[in-house]
Amino acid sequence: MSDEALVRIEDVGVTYGKGSAALHALAQVTLDIRAGEVTLLLGPSGSGKTTLLQVMGCLLRPTSGSVRLFGRPLADVGPEALARLRLAHVGFVFQHYNLFPTLRAWENVAIALDLKRVPVADQRGAAMVLLDRLGMSERATHFPAELSGGEKQRVAIARALAGKPELILADEPTAALDSRTGQDVVAALHDLAHREQCAVVIVSHDPRVERFADRVLHLEDGRLRDDRRAPGDQA
Repeated sequence: MSDEALVRIEDVGVTYGKGSAALHALAQVTLDIRAGEVTLLLGPSGSGKTTLLQVMGCLLRPTSGSVRLFGRPLADVGPEALARLRLAHVGFVFQHYNLFPTLRAWENVAIALDLKRVPVADQRGAAMVLLDRLGMSERATHFPAELSGGEKQRVAIARALAGKPELILADEPTAALDSRTGQDVVAALHDLAHREQCAVVIVSHDPRVERFADRVLHLEDGRLRDDRRAPGDQA
């Protein structure tokens, strides 16, 4: 496990609106995200989990504080450079999969490879390697409507892995899944973090995910209330 901080967040605050209508989504949050670890963000709805994930993924600039991604301070990075940085280094996994319904599983992965400028002739082979890593090679030619929820999420994870990102951000990846399938998906993310030495951050309100985490953060009212190491490696 590396001690390198891929993401460093210091005294970050995010406020929506102004004056009496201001909503403080995050307040004075400080943390590091490291390679080879699964970090779990737990907290009730409205606690700031998704906002913090968006800050980590360069989708949202904080109102205050500083963010460093791969050692680079982001305060003065313009929108186009930030988009390139995000494309090159960050993979996203969403709650509702966000797959293209008219594309087969491998084609959904190939879309991300195309954005990363993988040659067209190499895209299917590269997509198949990613799907095989997640046990989905036999379902590669199926459309999303022909896949179960867990299978769709595995395709989404394969897509997030396109280009070998160092940071994978998963926003409620198990929310639309039953308990067993959800645990299988989180176990896959856990294995990827340790095998590929990438950093995985999972937002969830489900404490059952905790057994797959190396580190557990609890957010409440936009503040980091607890930051502790979990037993990990118990999957």
